[in-house]
Amino acid sequence: MAENTFKLNIVTPDKAFYDGDVDRVMFKSTEGDLAVLFDHIPLTTTLSSGIAVIYKDNKEYPAVLHGGFAEIKEDSVSILSNAAEWPEDIDLDRAEASKERAEKRMNGGEDKYSTTRIEASLSRAMARIDLIKYHKESK
Repeated sequence: MAENTFKLNIVTPDKAFYDGDVDRVMFKSTEGDLAVLFDHIPLTTTLSSGIAVIYKDNKEYPAVLHGGFAEIKEDSVSILSNAAEWPEDIDLDRAEASKERAEKRMNGGEDKYSTTRIEASLSRAMARIDLIKYHKESK
C-alpha cells in the first residue's frame, strides 16, 4: 500500500464491485456528500443514491451507488451498496425513460405505486443520469 492511501472495498449483493487501494473516495450519504482521505476518523453512515468518485494515482473513477451503508476506519472503507454501476453499465435512454415514468407516477398519484417506491425509482434514475453527465464533463 502506498503512503497516504487506504483500502476501499465496495460490495453489492451480486458482486464485488471494487477492491483496491485509493487516495480518496467521495460519495453521497443520507447526511450529504462525504469525502474520505487516509486517516479519516471512524464513522458509519447510510448512503443515498448518487455519484461516488474513486481517486487513485491522480485519476478519477466515477460510479453510482444506490443506497446501502459505509463503514469508515482509519485505514479502510467498506461500502455495502444495494447496487453499483460504472458509467459504461448505464443505458442513458433507459435511465431517462425511467425518470419520466417516475415523474408521471408522482404527479399522477397512481394508487398502485407507493410514494416511497416512486421516489426511490426517481432517485436511482437521476443518479444514473447525473453520472453520465459527470463522466462526459470530466473527460
